Amino acid sequence: MLSQKLLRRWELPKSPADKFGLCVFVFGGLFLLWYEVLHILPTYYPDGAESSSMKYVHYVAALVFAFYIYGNMFLLITTDISGRHLVFPSGPSHDGWMYCEKSQCNIPARAHYCKVCQIPVLRRDHHCWFAGYCVGYHNHHYYIAMVTYITLAALYCNIFNASFVFQVKNGITFWNLLSFIGPQFGLLFGYFTLYEFFITLLSTIGFILFILFSWLLEIQIVQIFNGQTRYERKMNIRDYNMGLKQNITELLGKRWYFVFLFPWIPCELPGDGLSFPMKGK
Repeated sequence: MLSQKLLRRWELPKSPADKFGLCVFVFGGLFLLWYEVLHILPTYYPDGAESSSMKYVHYVAALVFAFYIYGNMFLLITTDISGRHLVFPSGPSHDGWMYCEKSQCNIPARAHYCKVCQIPVLRRDHHCWFAGYCVGYHNHHYYIAMVTYITLAALYCNIFNASFVFQVKNGITFWNLLSFIGPQFGLLFGYFTLYEFFITLLSTIGFILFILFSWLLEIQIVQIFNGQTRYERKMNIRDYNMGLKQNITELLGKRWYFVFLFPWIPCELPGDGLSFPMKGK
């Protein structure tokens, strides 16, 4: 079994889109953390209020979400998913292996070359623009944990923000609800102040992000049920569907529950990323 220490590495994103996406994810997330914890939270629990002790519950929740999201992101982008530590055969290929013209070597089944990362990725799922990095065999579980926690955090923030926004905008009215669709029109026609436009816009963005992250999580859940990668789902390939329990084990390891408890607990995967059990074989 390969040591996890051998898999730790990190390179700057190669494309401008990746660099932009990573900056948005990191600095946008930190800005939202400031907005929720230091701007909105004090309005709910002003100093001296009887229920002000509850604000510490929200402080802890914010720190927990930040730890799990950024912790899994760090491990995602510092894990080598290329198989560079392995020696791929240059002669006749094994079953399911094929010759990759771009990397000029044989690559195993389910591996694909990423034109952005410019490497073959073991059991490649997709290229994550927010991470500027590919999701593959050795870091897929970090991606799933990150998306799970970021979806929960987005839901938490949207619920947490609702009372604050409607309080500033003087209650729940039809026009206030409609304003979330196009907050710029409220500013343009003088219905909003600049501050009301700002918090409305952030709430709209927050809701859109919740839908986006929920969609990303839904994709992963469907693929787990079917034992597929993104490419295999697109091509309707179901050869590696070994049943839900085995699919989870192949993707997250035998101790899959630890993936969601603490990012730095070693996740011992059952294979090596080169071969996989197939249905009927």
